[in-house]
Amino acid sequence: MTRRIVSQLLMLAGLTTLITMAVGLAAYYAATYYQVYDASWRMPPKVRTEIQHLLATNQRGSDRFFELYDKYGSTSMGISDLRFMAIIAVISIGAGGSVAVVLARRISRPITAVAQAAAQVSAGDRSVRVEKGRTSGEVGALIDSFNRMAAEIEFYERERTVLTAGIAHELRTPLTILKGRLHGLTDGVIDPATGEADRLLRQVGHLSRLVEDLRTLSHADAGELGLDHRRIQIDEVLRATITDLQASARQADVTLHGVFASGRMSGDPVRLTQIFMNLLTNAIKHAPPGSTVTIAMRGKGSFMVVDVLDEGEGFATDEESQLFMPFWRGSADKRQGRPGSGLGLALAAKLAEAHGGRITARNRTDRSGAHFSAWLPLLKPSAGRP
Repeated sequence: MTRRIVSQLLMLAGLTTLITMAVGLAAYYAATYYQVYDASWRMPPKVRTEIQHLLATNQRGSDRFFELYDKYGSTSMGISDLRFMAIIAVISIGAGGSVAVVLARRISRPITAVAQAAAQVSAGDRSVRVEKGRTSGEVGALIDSFNRMAAEIEFYERERTVLTAGIAHELRTPLTILKGRLHGLTDGVIDPATGEADRLLRQVGHLSRLVEDLRTLSHADAGELGLDHRRIQIDEVLRATITDLQASARQADVTLHGVFASGRMSGDPVRLTQIFMNLLTNAIKHAPPGSTVTIAMRGKGSFMVVDVLDEGEGFATDEESQLFMPFWRGSADKRQGRPGSGLGLALAAKLAEAHGGRITARNRTDRSGAHFSAWLPLLKPSAGRP
C-alpha cells in the first residue's frame, strides 16, 4: 500500500510539473505572437505587405526581414519582463497547485477517514465503519481491512461480554448453594448426617467441571491446547460415547440410533470423546420424549463426517451465528428452562478446530430438528498401503 501511495504522490508531482510547463510554454508563445502582432500593428501598410510576402516566401530569416522587424518592432511588450514573469508564475502555480490540492485531498480523504474511525474505535465505539464509496486499489483494501478488523473487534467485545456474564451466572448458583448449606451446617440448622456432604460435593464437582471447561476453552482459543495424538478408529470412539450416554437417553425417553462407517485419524481420544459427548448431550436435551437421535458417520473426501440429528424444534435462523458462542443459550432453552451452561457446543467446536476440523449446524429439511456435523480429517494412507 505504501508503494502505491508513493507512486500516486509522484504522479501528482509529475502532473503538477507538466501543467506548470504547459502554462509557461503557452505564455511564451502568447508573448511571441503578441510581439509580432504589436510590431505588425505599428508598421506602415506597405511594410506590412512586404513582411507578409517575406513570411509567405519562407524568408523569415533573411536580412531584410530582421531589418524591418528591428526597425518597426518594439523592444518591450508594453509591460516589464519582471511583471510578465510574475504573471506566468502566478498562473502556473495556481493551475498546478489547484490540481495538486484536488488530487491530494482525493488521496488523503479515505486515509484520514480511516484514521478518524480508528480513533473512535480506540475510544470505545466498536460500531464505527468507513464508507468505501468508489475508492479502489490499496486504499480501498485498507478500508476493507479496517472494516473487517472493526467488525471482529465488535464481535469479540460482544462475545467477551456474554462470556463474562455467563461465567458470573454459572458460578453464582453453585456458590450460593454452597454458601447457604455451609452456613446451615455451621449454625447447626442442617444435620450433616442426612447426606449433606454428598450434595455439597456435587456442587463442587459442577464448579470443577465448569472451571475445567473454561480452562480448555481458553487454551484452545490461544492455540495452546495440548493434544495426545494417536492413530485411532473414529467409529470406535463414537460407539463408546453412545454406550456411555444410553442411560441418560433412556431417562429422557430418547432412542439413540447409530449408522457407522469406518475411518482412521490422528487425534486425541479423550478430546474426541468430549466432542461427541457434547454433541449427543445437546441432541438428547433438545429431543422430545419418544423421539430418536440419529448418529451417522460418512466419508466426505479427506474428512469423516459425524452427523447428529435430533427431532426437536431446531433453532431460529437468526441464532445460527451464535450457536457456538460460550455461554450463549437459545431462546427456546431459556423459555423451557432447559439445564446447561452453554459451553458444550463452543467447546466441541474449538476441539474440532484443534484437530484440523470443524462443526457445522443447520436445521433439518426432512422434518423439524437440528442437524450438527463434526468434520474430522482422516488419516492419509501411507505409501504402499491400501
